[in-house]
Amino acid sequence: PAHVKLTTSPDKPIDTLIINGAECEPYITADYREIMENPDDVLDGIYLIKKLLNIENVIIAVEDNKPKAIKTLYEIAADKRDTDDKVKLMKLKSRYPQGAEKVIIYSATKRKLPLGKLPSDVGCIVMNITSVAFISRYLRKGIPLVKKRITVDGNAITEPKNLLVPIGTPISHVLDLCKADEPQKVMMGGPMMGITVYDTSLPILKQNNAILAFKGKAAESKPQTDCIRCGRCMRACPMNLTPAPVEGALKNTNVDELNALNVMHCMECGSCAFACPAGRPLTAAMRLAKNEVRKAGK
Repeated sequence: PAHVKLTTSPDKPIDTLIINGAECEPYITADYREIMENPDDVLDGIYLIKKLLNIENVIIAVEDNKPKAIKTLYEIAADKRDTDDKVKLMKLKSRYPQGAEKVIIYSATKRKLPLGKLPSDVGCIVMNITSVAFISRYLRKGIPLVKKRITVDGNAITEPKNLLVPIGTPISHVLDLCKADEPQKVMMGGPMMGITVYDTSLPILKQNNAILAFKGKAAESKPQTDCIRCGRCMRACPMNLTPAPVEGALKNTNVDELNALNVMHCMECGSCAFACPAGRPLTAAMRLAKNEVRKAGK
């Protein structure tokens, strides 16, 4: 939550504010639209946080496949308020999961976030670009977060678009507005880290950034076969973990082995399951394995 990120302590000095504009999951463009539609709010939010928390350096991180956003953000970085040239724009390679907190901290500062630690433990605060713009509006108007910009897309959506949706709106209303064509699968969030929605009467929440709806082959899961030990899951993992052995240790409820495999470092990005030619539910296995470690108190 924003109030946790922005609560600093003297024993953990913050020297770098990272503005996360790396919208790396397919389909989602909500943050991009925030940059293009509300650049003044983004500008004010960045310099307000920098001033109020007395942070020396600001890095605005954005993927290199958004030239219009890069142009706008460059103007923000070059604003007259940046008298000591401490606000920088960093173009990141357009690849997944570039926007994940641990990944973007390393990309921007080469600092590694230890297990169980917060960005403040390595001298950083990471703020999403939409959150920064909202903070500016909140301090100016005093209106709390009552609506969220979300991307509505997928091959079952006839009219894909970005919408400003009041928090609490049923997902079914959003799908009807965008003329959903009998979707077989609805997801809250992106196709990699999002979760499947089984009841479209559920509401839009403040952390939602997308509703995706699919039909046909796009809605089908891969058929599962036995692991062929190809190692693709390991090569795909941004944290250099070994998901296939984790799945085996989970079946045996071997918590010590799960710890030895560093399962708690997993950020559940979904890359392993996406890369697996055998269709193994590796991301789900990683989530369950982490839960087993927590239950064991280890």
